[in-house]
Amino acid sequence: MRINTKSILFKTGLIYVGVTILNVTIFNVMVWENQTGLIMENAILNSLHKGSSLKYRIDNIIQNNDNLTSANINKILKECEKLSIRDLTLFHESGKVFIALQNNKLIKNKVATPKELKMINKAITKQSFEDKLFYHNVDKKTKRIDLYIPFTFNKDQNGVASIKLVMKDINKQMNYLYRQCFFIALLVVIIHILFAWAIFKMILLPLRSLIGATQSISRGQLDIRVPIVRQDEIGLLASSFNEMSVAFQRMRDEAKGANPLTGLPGNITIARYIDQCLLNQTDICVLYCDLDNFKAYNDKYGFTRGDEAITYTRDCLNAVAQRNDIANVFVGHEGGDDFVVVTPYEYWEVFAKAFVTIFDRGIYQFYNTVDARNGFIESINRQGQRQRFPLISVSIAVVTNKTRPFTRHAQMIQVAAEIKKYVKGIDGSCYAIDRRSGPLGEN
Repeated sequence: MRINTKSILFKTGLIYVGVTILNVTIFNVMVWENQTGLIMENAILNSLHKGSSLKYRIDNIIQNNDNLTSANINKILKECEKLSIRDLTLFHESGKVFIALQNNKLIKNKVATPKELKMINKAITKQSFEDKLFYHNVDKKTKRIDLYIPFTFNKDQNGVASIKLVMKDINKQMNYLYRQCFFIALLVVIIHILFAWAIFKMILLPLRSLIGATQSISRGQLDIRVPIVRQDEIGLLASSFNEMSVAFQRMRDEAKGANPLTGLPGNITIARYIDQCLLNQTDICVLYCDLDNFKAYNDKYGFTRGDEAITYTRDCLNAVAQRNDIANVFVGHEGGDDFVVVTPYEYWEVFAKAFVTIFDRGIYQFYNTVDARNGFIESINRQGQRQRFPLISVSIAVVTNKTRPFTRHAQMIQVAAEIKKYVKGIDGSCYAIDRRSGPLGEN
């Protein structure tokens, strides 16, 4: 599968992966810095607590400034054993070593190093001038802490107990921290994946649908529609795209002589059919059907619902035209809400009455419950004023060549316009035929 590196999907995905890595890094660094500091502080506090406990026990052993006897040293060693202290060295303030243990093993001939002498001096100084219980030094690399605990013996002699403690809890806490950072990273990645899926579904997937539909239109498939119904910008874009495809289809159908919305014969075909009937001297009636209050409906419910009302009118006309008691009916669509029906003279009234009945029975389905119950809608009239408009009805102006000598369809249209004015002045759906006779131009 070839990846298009210039596509929006690829570029967005690349940026999003970078943002995800950046967020995972930032969150983990923040957690790591915070938690490692807390872990180290907690380990130091635990070690200092052990040092404080040892200080208290040494002071209890050497009471009244007793001398540092072998018995007292043994007692100190026992207390160290109770506190799980395995490394202990008892120094005189001069650096002399009274006893030294390393891993509970006695070390002979132990001599204080320059570093230890420095620490002994600091411990005694801090006790004297800063009233500190002991001095400590932390080695973060080895995770060890050295405590130098000063004490007094033989009235005016200073000694220092040096102990080395391993901060055991650090390894345990660090393992926990590793798991914590892993789960935080996993959580951030999951959140980003969900967010990426939401973006893909809300934006990129609709765009891909629009691209596919556009490519289909470019190949001549003008009936393609994008099934996106939303109120946001993507929804508006999809709606505009669908309207554009409808417009293209209408233009193509118009070029074929059919109305683009209903698929019924258009103006050219209608005119040709009527002129042929007049030329053959066939007695016909031409029913010019016009929807009343259609503009107000369009203004309130929108053009899409208006198109549905137009196709409903077409279906009603076709349904009546297919009745067994009516024959040889031609149904055409001039455009907008204007339809033309051509019937033999003997069928015109049966057709008109049936059409009005079926139309009025089903028109309520195109209104909401309130408007259907009220029997009217509120909209803005041509003067920009709010007005109540009745529900859509149909006016039918009927013109026939049985009583008047029409030779061209244009003449019938002129007479139909006069009848239409009369019919539209009547409330509700109705029809009327021009019953005048004689040459054209006479009443």
